[in-house]
Amino acid sequence: MPSPVRRAPLPHEAVGFFASLFGQKNSPAPRAAMPRPVADPAPSSDPLAGPEEIAVRPAAPHEPVEIDIPALLVEAREHLDRKDLPAALQLYEQIAQADADLAAPFTTISGDLGATGHLEALIEFFAPRYDPAAHGLPCGLNLLQAYLHQRNAVAAQQLLDLVEPLVSTYSMRDRLDGFRCAIAALHAAAPAEPLPARPEGSEVSLISISKPIWTYGLPDGENTLPTKNPRVRRLGILPFALLGDGVPANSFAPPDHPLAALVRGLPLALAEACWFAPAYQPIATTGLAPDKNLLLSPRPFRGEQIRQLFPQEKEPLDFGIAGTFHAAPGGAVASVEFTIWDVRKTKLLKTVRFEGPDALTRGWPLLLGYIEAAKPGPAPLAYALPADPVAHAVALDHVLHFFLVEKTVLAPEKLAPHTARLSYLAEYATTHSGAAVPRLALLAALQHCRTLGLEIPAEIAAAADQLPGD
Repeated sequence: MPSPVRRAPLPHEAVGFFASLFGQKNSPAPRAAMPRPVADPAPSSDPLAGPEEIAVRPAAPHEPVEIDIPALLVEAREHLDRKDLPAALQLYEQIAQADADLAAPFTTISGDLGATGHLEALIEFFAPRYDPAAHGLPCGLNLLQAYLHQRNAVAAQQLLDLVEPLVSTYSMRDRLDGFRCAIAALHAAAPAEPLPARPEGSEVSLISISKPIWTYGLPDGENTLPTKNPRVRRLGILPFALLGDGVPANSFAPPDHPLAALVRGLPLALAEACWFAPAYQPIATTGLAPDKNLLLSPRPFRGEQIRQLFPQEKEPLDFGIAGTFHAAPGGAVASVEFTIWDVRKTKLLKTVRFEGPDALTRGWPLLLGYIEAAKPGPAPLAYALPADPVAHAVALDHVLHFFLVEKTVLAPEKLAPHTARLSYLAEYATTHSGAAVPRLALLAALQHCRTLGLEIPAEIAAAADQLPGD
């Protein structure tokens, strides 16, 4: 059997690729003007221009002051029309200190600053104090549009994640989709980032899995797969990023995060589904983080990065899928987003985002439908798409751990306790006893255990024997 693991490079030759995933500040660029006041703003058709990154921060504390806010807003706008920005900002500071509901005033202020072209002032005024819950959606969208005009994709994405829970109508969600596409366009247009040799604290090793992970633990695993036409499209599925609750900013998520197994296993589940779809020759990618645990990326991959991982002259890809999970408090999924890339052209084809704890369950069939992988083709194995993609991804993550420990890529202690992983796989296979792959995943893990000389509890061996199959 050919080696299933491609390390780029080998584990002891860690690369600096993931330094680019932590992001870098943009250099200043000329100011662009906002087209008009925006009380209920739509995304600009040309949101690309401008300077440095300013992250959204919590609202600043203030002392309440009683003032005539409408009169001050009128006076401040008159100052702006006379090109006297400092005088207008003095009045806006007074309004910000008022003991009042500031949602409507802040919408007016942000619209007036944007309409008169003062994007830096808009960002500097609102970035330290904007609170989505207190100040509302329109002000947030004006700030978001300013970030886009300034080409600040990082801050724009952060703000978009903050304001999205405020959206309650289909029309406004369509507008947010427009902002999301503009952010994606900024990412796609960004120049390729350099790959430093060994950035401190961010060294990783990349591992590619060229076949469904459970085939490597089965004596006849390859015989379950369909024969692929060599001219089918090559699809790379990259490690997904994990952000949100329980993940420090700009850091690798902890390996015991409640969503870790799902995030690590989903590329394997997508690659498996695409293996049985006639249109693709897929490859799933994982990696080792600096702590030698399996990778949980701090940033989603972009098209240019995918091209660097799979050079056109050596092992070209036609398409790539990357993604991001956002964790909610308590370990639930807040949202999941997939980006689909034309790797040869370094072009973003589509961004698909789903919200809520059941985001992956709802989004799974839509994603497979979009990439033409929703209908398995003929194969020696009677393959069926997983009924529970979340449980399936977690099961494949367990098999991946057994496989990589056998290949000495992971240390044996990364399996501990291995019996808990076997118990999960046995329960999953028993619950879905009518499907072939859950049983094969359990059998593959058991074979890895035998090779490694690990204990197999009698009840798990008995459960495997009782499962239907050849």
